[in-house]
Amino acid sequence: MPAQVRGNYTIRVSNYDPLFPFSRHAEYRFQVFPYPIPTSLLGGNSTDIPPDVCSVIPPEGVSLVEKFCIVCEDFYDELGPLSTNIRYEFIPDGVEMATTKFPGSGPATVVDIILNVFSGWVLYTPMVDIPPGLIVIELMVSCPDGRNTTVLLDPILIKSPNKAQVTEYMDGFYDGAIGPFNKFLSMRSSEEAFSGSVISSGVAASLANKGEDITEITDKVAENMAAVELQDYDGIVGLSTSTLLVTAFPDSVSGDAQVHSSTALKSTFEKTRELSVNNSMSVDEVNRASALMFTGAVNVFKASEVKAESEQDGGTTSSNLLEANKEATTRNFEALDVLDDIYLTNMMPGYDEDDLFADVYMSTMHVRIKREDPGDGSEKVYTVGGQSDSLVRVPSFSSLLPDGCPDGEVGVQFLESNFNPFEYSNNSRMIKSDVTGLAVKCGNLTVPVSELDEPLDILTRRENKSLDDLMYIFTASAPLGNISVFQFYAKRNLSAMSFSVDFNSTLFPHDVTLWLSKHEPPTPDTYDWTATLPVPEDQLFSIPWINDTSLVSSAYQWLLPEEEVDITDFDVENKTEYFIGVQFGTDQDLGSGEIVNFTLYAFETACVYFEENSTHLWQRDGCNVGLMSNITHIHCQCTHLTKFAGFVAPNPLNIQDALKANILENPIGLILVLAVFSGYLMGIVWARKTDRKDIAMAGVALLPGHKLNPRRECQYVITVYTGFRGNAGTTAEITLVLYGIHYESAPLTLRDDNRVLFQQGSVDSFLVSTEDPLGVMTHMRVWHNNAGYSPSWYLGQIVVVNRGTNQTTYFLSNRWLAVDEDDGKIERLIPTAGEEEMTKFRNVFFAKSSRDMNDGHLWFSVAGRPARSPFTRVQRLSCCLTLLYSTMLTNIMFFGRGDDFDPPEPLRIAGLEIDPPISLPQLMIGIQSAVIILPVNLLIVFLFRNSGARAPKKSSSKKMDSETDSRFLKLLQQKPRGKKTFTSNNPDTPSFWYAKEKSILGNSSTDNKLSVLQSTLDQDVEGSSKKEDKDNDEPKKSSLPWWAVFVGWLLVWAASFVAAFFTVLYTLSFGKAKAEAWVFTFVTSFVTDLFLVQPFKLMLVAMLFALLIKKPVEDEDPAPAPTEDDEEYIYNDPQGESPTQKKVWTSATVWMRYIGTNRAAAYGTNTKSPDEERSTLPPDESVLAEARARSAEKRKRRAAVLEVLVFGLFVTVIMLTAYQERSPLAFYMTQNVKEQIVEGDFSEVNDIPSFWSWIEGDLIPTTRSGEWYNGEADWAVDKVLPDMLTHPLEAVQLRQVRLKPGQLCETPEKMQEFAPRCTVRHSTLAADTDDYIQGWIPYNDTINSTDTVICAPTLPPLTSTVSTSTVSTPVTGANCTVFLTREEKDPPWTYKFASLIGSFPYFGQHGTYLTGGYSTPLGKTRTSGLRLSEFLQQHNWLDERTRAVFVELILYNPHANLFSVVSLAVEFTNLGTAYRGVEVVTLRLIQQDAILLFAMRAVLAVFILFFALKEAKSFFARPIEYLSDFWSWVELLVIGIGFSSLGVYFNAQGIIDEAAEQRKTSESVFDLYKSAVNWFQIYTYLLAFLICCATLKFIRLLRFNSHVYALSTTIKKSSKPVLQFFFVAGIILMAFTQMGNLLFGIKLQDYKNILTSLTSLCTMMLGSFDFNALVDGHYILGPVMFFSYQAVMQFILLSMFMTIIMDVYAEESQDPNTDDLQLVGFIKETTSEAVGKANRSLSTVGKNNNTKTWQAYRPDLEYRRKFADVLKELDEVSKS
Repeated sequence: MPAQVRGNYTIRVSNYDPLFPFSRHAEYRFQVFPYPIPTSLLGGNSTDIPPDVCSVIPPEGVSLVEKFCIVCEDFYDELGPLSTNIRYEFIPDGVEMATTKFPGSGPATVVDIILNVFSGWVLYTPMVDIPPGLIVIELMVSCPDGRNTTVLLDPILIKSPNKAQVTEYMDGFYDGAIGPFNKFLSMRSSEEAFSGSVISSGVAASLANKGEDITEITDKVAENMAAVELQDYDGIVGLSTSTLLVTAFPDSVSGDAQVHSSTALKSTFEKTRELSVNNSMSVDEVNRASALMFTGAVNVFKASEVKAESEQDGGTTSSNLLEANKEATTRNFEALDVLDDIYLTNMMPGYDEDDLFADVYMSTMHVRIKREDPGDGSEKVYTVGGQSDSLVRVPSFSSLLPDGCPDGEVGVQFLESNFNPFEYSNNSRMIKSDVTGLAVKCGNLTVPVSELDEPLDILTRRENKSLDDLMYIFTASAPLGNISVFQFYAKRNLSAMSFSVDFNSTLFPHDVTLWLSKHEPPTPDTYDWTATLPVPEDQLFSIPWINDTSLVSSAYQWLLPEEEVDITDFDVENKTEYFIGVQFGTDQDLGSGEIVNFTLYAFETACVYFEENSTHLWQRDGCNVGLMSNITHIHCQCTHLTKFAGFVAPNPLNIQDALKANILENPIGLILVLAVFSGYLMGIVWARKTDRKDIAMAGVALLPGHKLNPRRECQYVITVYTGFRGNAGTTAEITLVLYGIHYESAPLTLRDDNRVLFQQGSVDSFLVSTEDPLGVMTHMRVWHNNAGYSPSWYLGQIVVVNRGTNQTTYFLSNRWLAVDEDDGKIERLIPTAGEEEMTKFRNVFFAKSSRDMNDGHLWFSVAGRPARSPFTRVQRLSCCLTLLYSTMLTNIMFFGRGDDFDPPEPLRIAGLEIDPPISLPQLMIGIQSAVIILPVNLLIVFLFRNSGARAPKKSSSKKMDSETDSRFLKLLQQKPRGKKTFTSNNPDTPSFWYAKEKSILGNSSTDNKLSVLQSTLDQDVEGSSKKEDKDNDEPKKSSLPWWAVFVGWLLVWAASFVAAFFTVLYTLSFGKAKAEAWVFTFVTSFVTDLFLVQPFKLMLVAMLFALLIKKPVEDEDPAPAPTEDDEEYIYNDPQGESPTQKKVWTSATVWMRYIGTNRAAAYGTNTKSPDEERSTLPPDESVLAEARARSAEKRKRRAAVLEVLVFGLFVTVIMLTAYQERSPLAFYMTQNVKEQIVEGDFSEVNDIPSFWSWIEGDLIPTTRSGEWYNGEADWAVDKVLPDMLTHPLEAVQLRQVRLKPGQLCETPEKMQEFAPRCTVRHSTLAADTDDYIQGWIPYNDTINSTDTVICAPTLPPLTSTVSTSTVSTPVTGANCTVFLTREEKDPPWTYKFASLIGSFPYFGQHGTYLTGGYSTPLGKTRTSGLRLSEFLQQHNWLDERTRAVFVELILYNPHANLFSVVSLAVEFTNLGTAYRGVEVVTLRLIQQDAILLFAMRAVLAVFILFFALKEAKSFFARPIEYLSDFWSWVELLVIGIGFSSLGVYFNAQGIIDEAAEQRKTSESVFDLYKSAVNWFQIYTYLLAFLICCATLKFIRLLRFNSHVYALSTTIKKSSKPVLQFFFVAGIILMAFTQMGNLLFGIKLQDYKNILTSLTSLCTMMLGSFDFNALVDGHYILGPVMFFSYQAVMQFILLSMFMTIIMDVYAEESQDPNTDDLQLVGFIKETTSEAVGKANRSLSTVGKNNNTKTWQAYRPDLEYRRKFADVLKELDEVSKS
């Protein structure tokens, strides 16, 4: 550029018109100043600035070891002051940089590494680092008006340090938080931080270029780069540059460095996507950043290939290094997907070009991103930039997107790599060509493409020497017509075979015939395959190419597809011979003498694709070899771009590396395993103790004092099932009477003095007998004596088995026997359950769910295990341990594997799209996990359940007892097989037992025992018994040997150890972060499944069983078994007798052993001593009535106390939830926002011009910072308000509401001459919703316009040539014209409708406005905001039809974690003035204690659900009474508001989560945040109402207090007179309201309408009024109305109101309700009782009260004869 000559200049333009004698002139005057020059040149004539104007101190040195300072002479400029910028270009040796072209038709962006040394107002720098090499420093001195002088200094030579010096420097530079790198980052000085990083990385690269091993340096840089949280564009450039420098030499990039580098690069891609939204970054910035990031990614790809190839060359197929290669490569390809979003979604929408693409390429890898039309059905050929001839042909682009792309831009990414980035794959050695890929993009998503009707054509280049092992070249000469045969072998299975003939076809235009044969040479008659060349021209395959040319397959090439030639592994391994015969011409050409010189190529080709998302292997299916394959290229035809997997491989595990890992650095896996085992050890102690207690509960008891009838048909086994309800067990004595068709039994009191009976869920069995057989049972009467501290009893069922007939009878109850439950009865008449009743849904459901929960389910049965089950709690808990460890192992084996697959394609049925809830890989993972877990665990459970009892040792002391036990056990174990017959001729001979009465009196111990002897049966009976014993000695089919249990224990410990061991190894191989993530995921899913999913599944199975199977659930409890040698009976003998002298009926085993050891006992009669006699009749009705009343009173008071406690806890949870998420700083932030944005010129907005003045002069400067002198802006500072704490999240949104076009009203006829037009105020019906183009021109009318805005000059690019000085001045013209993008021009004129769900209207002073309207963002920078504001003003965006304009923005303060939504409204009314409104809502949308708050809301939901169920029960019990109670409506209001608040909260939280996801994709989230704030406001309102209602309910809950009770009763009883009073007072108030509105409505604002008048009068009654305003309204009527109103309201009505209240209160306070005021006494009484019960001895629990008197009971013989009456009574009971 020529030097500027100082002076004043005038430019004059003259216009002469030949038709008129005069001319027109225009002049423009301006002044030109010279460039800044050094002060040493002042006064001289030379303007050339010497390069020594600056000097470097010291002039030479070692990089990173010595610091350098640059000092320059002072410069002068008339306008001063001057700013200085010093920088230099760094060109590292041996490092290739990528090239970027966007738009594709434009020039490539030159990418250099430019390092800024200093920017400031002085001409010297601080001490800085300079990289090694020949460095040329550039000095730029700039004036405030943009003039600048640039000087290139003399080159300086900086020496390179050694490796030790570089390592020492980096140790200090990256030294945690105290190192300069992290210090600069914490101060948000990205440029300074990454300047040192780039220099040190460049030094490391120069060392690597000289052959040094910099692996440790690369690891350190990569690790630190991965930990950086990017903030701005400088960070992107610095991080990318540092990464590409240290990864430029693959041999020095370890596996960890690859992973860290790929992580860092992915974050740079994502940050660039975020910053480039809506063209916020310039094209040059995006291109430069993309080139640097792409270079780093390619370097990592290359390092992965080199390292993986070296690893596999050593024979390793699985290692941590290969896993790191895979992870880095996968993450890099994910980063390249983000590159698509940057260009396709963010940059390309601003261009209207049809053929728009972006190229990013290096010498080894090329990427092209191209925009496409989803409806384009034409053929497409995709290539890449750079030196490449690979291509992909698509028959039609629309076939790749059959469903279109409703949202987002559509395009493709075509990638070509000259090396294999998937070298880590186990079968990558077969790849001998370039790797190409095509991905279809819809917005931010990669669309899976498969099952295409027409295949894609892929042409890629073979690697050099790739056919050395796969091709045979035969060069020969043969006479024309002669057959030449050549032998070769197949080299690769499943390959296609090609044959190409090269000869002079012009000289010999004859046909060429080929014959191929296997095993033997072919002949024209015997061959396997044949072909004739050349291929006809119409059968040749072609692909369109550049410049209207085509690529055509060779006419002299023959292709045999892989499925046709069918090369197998056998053919390759055994070298099967193949023979190819070639004949030029025919047999008739023999003898012609012509010789053909030719070359025959025989080669193999295979087309594969990489399964990146699952197996990470090269696959063949879906791809075939094409006709254009030759010796230089491979042609593939594929019908898909991806595929889905069947089998899913688990995570690999390198055991050796895992064992070498430091467990102290990653102990989470070991901690989890040990925690589980510790819990098991604690549980095993409890389980063993409980198992021993079960021994006493498992037997069949004999009633104390009961004499057993020896006749088997008179013996009955009664089994009582207590239910599983809360407090279902009882302390009372149970008595029952059995009724048969012949007789009835005596009352049978079910007792056992040595164990606790009828506990919750217990099963208690008793052996009883009657005097005579009862016959078929008809019903049963059961009751209890209502004794003990908890007599209430929930009876499930009773099962009675007749030992003579083996007939089982069921009596189903499932009801309470209690005075305080159900109907208050303690006596039930239960009929026999028939098959129909047994199969009812209720009975089957309860039985099935109970058995599955307590015995079938492995986890729950540990606590609820039936006492009779041989599967002990210890065994069950051990099975749980094995199952848990196995689940942990399979879970960690497949952890994260499901995420490697593409989501399943939606199912389309009848026009509907249904997303499958689970994909095929996820299903396969579940199946594979089940295959691993189930076999061993099912086997262990089977062994424990079915192992037999160990045979007792036969000794002299125990032989007789064992035989007797075995004999009696077999009798008890008999199944119902019909009535047993005996051969005795004596009808009175007992079947098996007879009894003998003892004559010893006074021995209660002896009398309470049952003495049993085995009778001396005749030979026939004995023989029959022996035969039966022999039959019963045979083992059951399902029984296993006794030692099978030891096999089960061996499997438990072996499986547990193996699973736990490999789980720990997996966690060590995962690394700390991934291992902790797995532990959290596993524990969460396990707890959720165990406590939520499993109970639901059990209930669902029971429900389906009851609905579909309808089969009674049989008791699977096994018969009792004798004790083992290590078992003993739990027995407490108060008289000191030995167990052999007194056996306790604690189990069937004890009872049987007692029989064997007491054969001398005699059978006695049913006489009892007086002290044994007990009452066998139910308590008197009067006693029960008193008990019911007492219980009801206690229940009522207990419920009141419980209600107060529960509701108090409920209110506490609400308050904690409400105030925990609110911040006390919200108010101050609201005030701060108002001070910065609202206060100022906004109060002066009164029309459209003043509104625009406020936008440009106040709003935009406040929300966006200004640009620097060079036209650039600091992105970090630009996104913060002047307080430097509050950040705008999105651009300011402008939205206006307009009136429809046309005349909406008419001026009165008499005034039309004065004003023919009029306008109306805003209303919803008059609002405009049509779409327009610029200038509010209807959409159907089109115009062409180009709108420009003059821009400021920018900093000139760094030049590489040496010049004396360059300068940039403001110029007008094309280079300084900025065109508005489509996103800036179109939205302001397009109506955006409001959402029906997430929008809320704005209530203004002159109307209600919906959230729809014509809206536009106001730019993300100050320049773009001002530019758009100017554009909107020029096109009259606001005009006379605008009724309201809204300015909305979202602010975020990260220091207080608060969001503020600012809404400023300006209403332009038909009165000609503007009314302003401001609303600032500050909330905390993202909670820091999210887990705690979620848990509290879960507790709140449980409370509300509990209240809902409780109120529903009360409503259905007494609907009329319930609805007439005031507090019932309060309860319903609390429940309704509670559920609504939770629903609104979770809806708002869902919106917040959606906004977070959209922010990752750089989409606008303004509407989402605004909607979330609106919903959070609704949530806050609901929470406020909920707390208010819940707090008011304490008036009801504290009614036992006399004052509270009197107050509530007063309000209730005074409601009627008070309502009447309010009615009269309301009439008087409305009279004064209308009077005030009519008198002062046009003068005073407080009385402008009825509502404001009513408000003013109400506040006046409370003492708040402006008397002077009333006087100003009317000096007479104002005071008159004031004093009359005060007299009526204050002196008359208020006195009447107080009188009504006081009268009722005085009346109620004299007659308190004692029932509601005795709660305090009840609490004291209850507390005393509880303390007394706690002090009782546990030994007294369950003991019987022997002081009760015996009331003789004899069967009613008259009642026996009246069986018809019994049936009638049973019928009545069943009907009831």
